Order: sequence, then C-alpha cells, then structure tokens
Amino acid sequence: MTQGRQGAARLPAGVRALYVLVQGVLHLVLPLAPLLVLPRARREPDFLRHLSHRIGLGPTGAGGAVWVYAASLGEMRAASPLIARLRAAGHPVLLTSQTPAGLNAGRTLFKGDAGVTHRYVPLDLFWAMRLFLRRARPALLIVLEVEIWPAMLIESAQAGVPMVMANGNLVQRTPGKPYRWSKRQLLTLYGLFDAIFTRTPEFAERYRAIGVDPGRIHVVGELKYDQGIDPADPALGRGLRARWAGRETRVLMLASTVQDEEGALLAMTTRLLAADPGLRVLWVPRSPQRFDAVARALAARGLAVLRRSVLGPGMDGPIPAETRVILGDSLGEMNRYYAMADLVFVGASLNALGGHNIMEPMALGKPVVMGPSTWGITFDAEPAGAAGAFESLPDPTALEARIAALMTDADALADMARNAQAFADARKGASARTMAGLAPLLARGTRRY
Repeated sequence: MTQGRQGAARLPAGVRALYVLVQGVLHLVLPLAPLLVLPRARREPDFLRHLSHRIGLGPTGAGGAVWVYAASLGEMRAASPLIARLRAAGHPVLLTSQTPAGLNAGRTLFKGDAGVTHRYVPLDLFWAMRLFLRRARPALLIVLEVEIWPAMLIESAQAGVPMVMANGNLVQRTPGKPYRWSKRQLLTLYGLFDAIFTRTPEFAERYRAIGVDPGRIHVVGELKYDQGIDPADPALGRGLRARWAGRETRVLMLASTVQDEEGALLAMTTRLLAADPGLRVLWVPRSPQRFDAVARALAARGLAVLRRSVLGPGMDGPIPAETRVILGDSLGEMNRYYAMADLVFVGASLNALGGHNIMEPMALGKPVVMGPSTWGITFDAEPAGAAGAFESLPDPTALEARIAALMTDADALADMARNAQAFADARKGASARTMAGLAPLLARGTRRY
C-alpha cells in the first residue's frame, strides 16, 4: 500500500464529511453549469471545446504515464523543465490543464512530442475522476505549485497513485492569522502527498506547520528559473524593438497588469511619455479580457497605440512613426516582450494582490520594479532586492519617480540588468533536484486498478 493510500485511509472525519458535503453541493449545481460558465466561454471560446475531457473521457495515452497537472499558463511554464527531464528519461507524460491558455501552452512547448498527451483535467467530481483514473492508469501524479482539488487527490490516493507536489507554493496572505475550519480541513489534504518539493526553507516551515510529515518535504528551489527559452523568441523581440525604438530610446514594459491598477498606470504612462520624448512603453495586460479596454483607454488619452496583433506572426508588420505605445495583445510571447525592454514593471503590485512573476524577466537579464504589494513573491523579491536586481516602491508616486530616474540613467539600468541575470543564473537547478527526488516513486512503475 502506498503512502498516499494510507494517507487517504487516515483522513480526519472532518475532511471526509466536508468532501461528501462539497460533492453533494457540486452535483446539485451541476445542471446550472452551462449558465455559470457562459460568461467565461464568451471571453474564451476555447473553454467549451473538448467537453468530454471534463467528465473523464478524451485522450489518456497508452496508460502508465506520469500525470502532470499544471492548471494554467504560469504553472505550465513552471512545469516545462521538469517535463523535459521526464521525457529525456523516457517517461510518457499525460499533461492536463484547467484553462485554454494552459492547454495551448503545453501543446506549443511540447509540439511534435508523441510521448506527451495533452488534455483538460476532469471536473473535480468523484465519478469523473474515477473514470479518468481507470482509463489513464497513471504511474505518478505531479501537481504544480498550490492546486488542491479534493476529488483529484482523494480519489488518486484511494486508487494507489503516488502523488507529489512540485514547485510547492503555500502562500500566507496574513501571517499568523488562524485559518477558518474549512480551510484547515482543506490543508489536511497536503498530507496525502508522498513528497512536496518546495522553493525555500520558509515554505518548508509552512508545510510543517500545517502538519505535513517533515520527511516528505524537500527544498529544491524555483522551477521557473530552469525554463528553456527558445532563442527565436528574444531575437524576434529585439528585432521589433530595433525597428520601433532604435538605439537612442528606452523601452519601459508594463507586464502582467491587472484592472485595479490600470488607472494609476495610465496616468503614470501619460506623464512619463510627455516628459521624456525618448521613452517608449510596451504594455502587456495579464488578462486577454483587458486588451481592448487598455487600448481604448490609451487612445482616449491621445497616445499613439499599436496593437501587436496587427504586426503578423513574425512581428514584422509596419510600425507607424508616431507610435509611442505597443499593446501586447497576445498570449505565450512574454519572452519576446521581455527582450524588448530596458526596465520591467510587474503588475498586481499596486493593489493588494501580492504581485506576479518576476523570475521570467530576470532570467532574460531585465531589471524589475513593482509597487508595494509583493507578499505572493517574497521568496524571490527580498533576495532579488538585496542583490540589486529588483525594487519595490511604496506607492504610485514613488514608482513613477523611480522609473523616470532609471530610464535616464544608463549606468544604473545596466548595473540592475547585470544583477538580474546573475541572480537568475545562480538559482537554476530546481528541475534536476526535483527529478532526483522523484526517482524512488518513478521506480515503482505503473499502478494496477
């Protein structure tokens, strides 16, 4: 019997009761599902494709694969170096995602690899998961970062599937604040994992604090630093920058911005461009749903905006001479965009959302600035700040002043860029360490159902 099966047998009564209750509620609202998903389906038509996947049908490969669950785009990118190592070692991979962005990213990253099967993950309903598990017969389940779906974990444990968490990210929004009863029950599910591979000793302590066996917790670093970068992507970005900005101008990138901070960023962008004729702004909203709104808002302020989508697949379309802002209205091209920038502002940091990924721009040697909210990325923000690669500013006024100063100080920008590259390079290796930790579980081979 695997540790996972034993863990499932030892689930506290509260967890089992909550699981039954939640499954009951989910089945009661299931007839309303079409109405509930309609707004999202309108924004993302791909969301309603492959509906058979959602009930446990659809492709599963030949059986006995390593099942990787990477919920969306960010998790898929984090998983990619580990998946590459699994494939290099000869393990077939069943790659599942929750969102169209994640599914499409996986297909792009592993295009042409017949050993990787791509599909949506089933709904978190006990019967859908059981059907999927019987058909797929996975040798191992790897869950990326923080995703905890009760039916996925409980049914996998009951089926005897070894389970691990990779790039574990147990974030505490309010340190020291006690969890609600339902949250405490959910956190108990972390005890089902045979191993948790996490980023820092601080994260390891958080897992220990919620009752995970310390012997199952392994500090390996951050997988995102190991992501492979297709040389063609930065080359395309540099080519677009050369045609647009040339040598005498600087490019500020506003990356992964969210709606709540757009007002402040619009005002800041307008003032910065007015004060510095040599400045260009590359704005890439986090959500595709914000592309049109940001484009309209920029145009309403009298700014000449060019949408990346009109430049064609090779980004080689004509650029009007008056263009001061390019709107990055595409998915999966962040490495092209980062390569264009001299300085990157990373969003979800002017409100209370904790900030988005700063690893990817630093991996391309780009210095990063953010607003005050960085609680979601303190494991990287604090050491990156100490290394001189990153700065968090206390409010929009201070942020604007610092950006203006940096964009006119070539030496300071160059120093930050060197520090960013060195910081990222020094943190590579998490995928190799995770792969080494997986070896005993991979050696067990295909499970029987």
